[in-house]
Amino acid sequence: YSRRLQAFLDMHELRYVMMNPLEAKRKTKDDLHQNKTDKLDALYLAKLQSEHPQRLSYVQSEEYQELMANNRIYEQASHDLITNRNRLHKAIQLTFPEIEHLMVNPRGKNYWSIVLRFPHPDIVLETKEADIIDFLKGLTGIGKKRANDIAQSLIRLAKVACPAVKKNSAHIRGLKMAINNILSAEEECQTALQEMAKLAPKRDLEILTSIPGIGKNTALRIISEL
Repeated sequence: YSRRLQAFLDMHELRYVMMNPLEAKRKTKDDLHQNKTDKLDALYLAKLQSEHPQRLSYVQSEEYQELMANNRIYEQASHDLITNRNRLHKAIQLTFPEIEHLMVNPRGKNYWSIVLRFPHPDIVLETKEADIIDFLKGLTGIGKKRANDIAQSLIRLAKVACPAVKKNSAHIRGLKMAINNILSAEEECQTALQEMAKLAPKRDLEILTSIPGIGKNTALRIISEL
């Protein structure tokens, strides 16, 4: 809630002291706890600064504020990604568990797109093989031969599948919702990283990435928090 006031003070180049509420309470000897009201809090804080001046807060540049904001968005999107992957896995166990064996690494935009298009084995078996191949060829990085191989595997898995629900089940809607959330979260993660890359000081980035085990993404996130 203090951010708007902070922005106003920064805009007018007015310096200020920004304290953690617990720290303020400790330094005012619990005065903030007794008869707590906004007016009394303001009075006690003013007395604290008058009697025991605190160091003025560092004014962070707008670039670093944006870096931190992008990193927080990245963190939230990463959390959403994990949550929705877990939801998707649970849904697939009911609708078409065999599809998880379609690819060596069952994740990534192509995999999510395939599951979104064929969430149930009956949908696979009702679709012409040529149409399945055409759909697969439309995905990034999949040529004619690979599309044909994936289509054959998908049909084979659909034939041996034993889903727990029908193709018109509400679980299919839940599955599609989870996939759309995954795609959105992945895109947001990439956007946040791209924005951080534009704002981060290049020299700081070079220094951090020179440390073994720290890649560009980690370096960007370190810079945004420090």
